[in-house]
Amino acid sequence: MSACPSITVDPNRFRNLFPGLSQVEALATLRKPLEELEDVSDRYLAAAHLVNFPDERTVAALMICAADCHPAQAQRIARRKAVESLARMGARQALPVIQSCLNSEDTYLVENAVWALAELEAEPDAVTNALLQLLKDGRQNRRVVAQTAARLGIQEAVTPLKALRQEEDPLLVTAATAALVRLTGNKDGLAALEDYLLHPDVTVRRAVIQDLMDARAFGALAAIAAAPVSPVFRLRGVRNLADQQHQRGVAQAGALLPLVDRILLDDPGTVTLVHRYDTTPSLDFLVQELYGTDFGRVYLAVATLMASSEADTLAALTQSFADRGWNDYGAHYHMIKLFGWLGDPQPLPLVREALANRRPQFQKSRSAAAITLARLDPRNAGAALQDAACEGSFWELRYAALMALEQLQLPIPPATLADSDWLVAMRAEKTTSNGPTHGGDAGTL
Repeated sequence: MSACPSITVDPNRFRNLFPGLSQVEALATLRKPLEELEDVSDRYLAAAHLVNFPDERTVAALMICAADCHPAQAQRIARRKAVESLARMGARQALPVIQSCLNSEDTYLVENAVWALAELEAEPDAVTNALLQLLKDGRQNRRVVAQTAARLGIQEAVTPLKALRQEEDPLLVTAATAALVRLTGNKDGLAALEDYLLHPDVTVRRAVIQDLMDARAFGALAAIAAAPVSPVFRLRGVRNLADQQHQRGVAQAGALLPLVDRILLDDPGTVTLVHRYDTTPSLDFLVQELYGTDFGRVYLAVATLMASSEADTLAALTQSFADRGWNDYGAHYHMIKLFGWLGDPQPLPLVREALANRRPQFQKSRSAAAITLARLDPRNAGAALQDAACEGSFWELRYAALMALEQLQLPIPPATLADSDWLVAMRAEKTTSNGPTHGGDAGTL
């Protein structure tokens, strides 16, 4: 059995996109006169990169950038990013500068400033009037304004938020509904929010998960887990609500773990589909659907491929994988899952490669690969899965590896019982306390 090193998690795993760029270089770029910029995006990139160096020099430079209202596009986009970076660093001393951005004609800057107010926990009295005015301004992203008003506890926003529930834009209606639940404590609107999880527009389905998180809709956990959107959105929603329960000391393994298991297994049979085919499409059409961004349609294609009697389904998938699926993170994920469901060991090299793939956008494929590896190579999968159960960066991978080890009735690394992520540790405890199982409530791999 592999021995785990101590497991640590990097909360900033996507922040440092320019590891070769120093703080001094980024500061110099941010201060460089516009006419000397080699590329119009350089100042923006510097403002984004400086979030990795949260000290007084960085904060001072970003505040200067955030206060610079020069109309050039290079400065406009840098100013927006400077506001965002200041918020991500928790720089509350920048609040006066950020609040002054609320008067800008640049609606994208206003949007970032409004979001930053919530992140930095601005004093409600200092921003109430400005936010109330923005709630009436149809040019603005009033969805973000509603969310911030709720997060800051601005009770004066209740009346304008009720008016927003009459708007035609569903993204605005759901945000206003969630904000009212949070501000008033009246949960009557939660049932209506859940209905939007099956909205025809995938953008609405994704967004309402955030609204349910904001409204602390713990009763919606099962509905979120079954929503026809990417597992990334579903996991984010379930995980956020689970973390809130954990902080309150009411998280229950028996209720939460089967939901997380189900999302990571991601059988389309456990997803509530919102589309259907009048006639069975061609194999080529179904494979091409795997590249779509509306996972409601993708899951329908996956379910159809799983039920297909076509002898050349695997060949079509592996050919498409070789052509472009290897570099399309959505299709890549679905193909790795399908390889496991089809049950032919031929694609094992692709699965092992996916398990080792550290490109950030392919992380959901790594979790899928852990489960698929257990299906396709049960005799030899143990060592790789035990290693994956110890890997530090992504809790989803460690959790999925534990699921796969449990399915194969293999021992888990003892260190996973003390994983720094409480949900992974809870999953490890369930595995050891119950002994070898075959998937429990969530179904078999």
